[in-house]
Amino acid sequence: MFSRFIHFFSPSGVLKSLKNGLRERRCPACLKIHYGKGLCAECSAGMAARPENVCIICGEELNSPDAAELPCISCQTVPRNFSRLYFYGLHEGLLREMILSWKFNNQYGFNAPFQQFIGNLCETIPDTNRPQLIIPVPLHPSRLRERGFNQSLILAQGASTAFMTKLSDKALLRRRKTIPQTRLSGADRRKNLHSAFIADPALVADNNILLVDDVYTTGSTVDECARTLLEAGAARVEVMTLSRALI
Repeated sequence: MFSRFIHFFSPSGVLKSLKNGLRERRCPACLKIHYGKGLCAECSAGMAARPENVCIICGEELNSPDAAELPCISCQTVPRNFSRLYFYGLHEGLLREMILSWKFNNQYGFNAPFQQFIGNLCETIPDTNRPQLIIPVPLHPSRLRERGFNQSLILAQGASTAFMTKLSDKALLRRRKTIPQTRLSGADRRKNLHSAFIADPALVADNNILLVDDVYTTGSTVDECARTLLEAGAARVEVMTLSRALI
């Protein structure tokens, strides 16, 4: 340990650190060379901004600023099993393209910037809503083999690091393979997911849980996950996603 410390401050160690700091990097989105971490300034500026006034539960944009931080009429009429949604940006433009490339073209270079986005989002959450347990939306084992990674788990790891809160990818499992939700409409999405998940009461009971997924569209997937977690004894379930799709 001491020898490593000495090496760090030696001329060769300082030179190595300078070289690493000045080493050219490429923006994971446009592949242009830049010298910062994550996206270049141009791509960062091109990211679709999150609306200021949204329903706290489903993320739908609200017309009146006075309605901010409140449930929309739809969420008041048909309650959800989760109590709040946090999302980084809208599922359009550059963010949408990046997510699609990540999930379906194995663009692993997006892991780090997406975790950074999630970390930035976590910083906006008040201490009163701090989770006790972070859980990724699970993939069925067969789909995990096809894709090679669970994108929700990677995002959940970013949230776990930001909150310094434990993460479990065993607390919630997908026990039934389902048709991809993108092929279905609202009612069929809910029917497709019914009883698709199982939660471990020993891991989730009495915990305030942050459920993490990549994209929120109709909310059917996270709502069924939240229902399963609440039935297993969770005290509260909130949802965090990278993007919120406009429907």
